[in-house]
Amino acid sequence: MPTRTIEVPEEILRLLEGSRLGGRPEAERVKSALAIHLFQEGVISIGKASELAGEPRVSFEWFLVQMGIPTVYYDVSDYEQDLRGLAEADRRDRAL
Repeated sequence: MPTRTIEVPEEILRLLEGSRLGGRPEAERVKSALAIHLFQEGVISIGKASELAGEPRVSFEWFLVQMGIPTVYYDVSDYEQDLRGLAEADRRDRAL
């Protein structure tokens, strides 16, 4: 993936150092924070976020869980789709 160098204010680096990301090297803190934010905003998938953070997906997901961040979003349309699927499965079972 192509990269670009940017300036990060010292204050942000200090804040990240005091966060749960603080045990990571400085550049990884920034990448992980960005990955978490983009994932929460729905801009990137969990797989892409873990790639951006530079760690295996399972480790990244576990880290999010420990932070209280859901790794799966299940909204009303997902629920409605599941209900339709269950109704269809029930209809097929009754036809047998």
